[in-house]
Amino acid sequence: MPIRKERPKCVAPGIRKDGPDRFLVRVEWIDNRTGRRKSAQKVCSSMGEAAKFREDRGEVAKDERRRQLLSDFAEQWASINKGRFEPSTRIRYVNCLAHASEALGHIYVDALEPSDFRKWVADKLGEGYSSATVASWLRVVRLVLDDAVSDGILPGNPAKAIKGLTPGRTQGKRGNSLTPEEFRRFLAHVLTCGLAPDIVRMLLVAAWTGCRKGELLALQFDDYKDGELRIERSVWRRHVKATKTDDPRRVVVVEPLAMVLNEQRRWLLEKQHPALSTGLMFPANPKQARAGQARREADEVSWFRSETVLDAPLRKVVKAAGITPISLHSLRRTYENLLRKAGVDDLVRRSMAGWRSSEAQRIYATIDPEERQAAAKAFVALVQEAS
Repeated sequence: MPIRKERPKCVAPGIRKDGPDRFLVRVEWIDNRTGRRKSAQKVCSSMGEAAKFREDRGEVAKDERRRQLLSDFAEQWASINKGRFEPSTRIRYVNCLAHASEALGHIYVDALEPSDFRKWVADKLGEGYSSATVASWLRVVRLVLDDAVSDGILPGNPAKAIKGLTPGRTQGKRGNSLTPEEFRRFLAHVLTCGLAPDIVRMLLVAAWTGCRKGELLALQFDDYKDGELRIERSVWRRHVKATKTDDPRRVVVVEPLAMVLNEQRRWLLEKQHPALSTGLMFPANPKQARAGQARREADEVSWFRSETVLDAPLRKVVKAAGITPISLHSLRRTYENLLRKAGVDDLVRRSMAGWRSSEAQRIYATIDPEERQAAAKAFVALVQEAS
């Protein structure tokens, strides 16, 4: 008959003796940070060593019924606060929280530590995400955890321990700005590139006002009063919303801009555009609007233009004019820089362009070589005068 091997004798809960000076230890516990069941095992040479290993690993879990994982807390926060934000902001916040939940969602909110966020930030930067992108995620997480602090779940906000994560300079075409000479070439070639008349006028309005894309699509003729253009709303995915800063502003309608707006009104009246009753300055082409209605299976026609309507025309103008590659948003940066070069006061520029703060305004500042040269000459002149 086969020899039956003797089973190790249980000498204490989780500890079995498997021969002289050999103790098998197995411990199971609930991790206080994640609520997940964990286990560990070890071979020890003495009962005392085995008992100590079991004591060190045998954590007692808190009452999980009252605890929430970060993923659950974030989902609950988004649901409770969905009425506070515009749809575009709400979607951006949900996206940010999804990135945080992917890495940290398995940890209880009351167990979060600054080191968790330091590692998350370092990992995302290592994966190639820009500091501006990671900083935007972190801002949203801080906002959420501020509520956890207010609710007494956390003694302090661990996400606020991350310092020095500053956004880098805007990359690509969006970060470019036109010089006065390039701006003049832009204005001239817009008229000669064979674009549809209303597309030409949309680009000119963007150039003369520094409007954001959504604000341009939402403009109505009623916004043009007393020689000023009142920018009071925006459009996102064909839905009207407040401007980015929720701060209506006014832009003086200079003579070239007045001509553009008057031409656009006459053009719509001559065509008897079916969207005249909406008051929109730049309604969509009727054929495209109805095609979009069918594609979306919507009950009503939306006369708002697509957010990409100016992308291809702008590329065409840039190529014909031979200027610095730009996006539509670059015209907003150009607007700020040309006003500054014209000597317009900071406060006035901020009011006309709708910057939230002087810090946001400075992000759009671009110094040209000519300005650097002028600064250097002024420095030399000052030194020579002093001597």
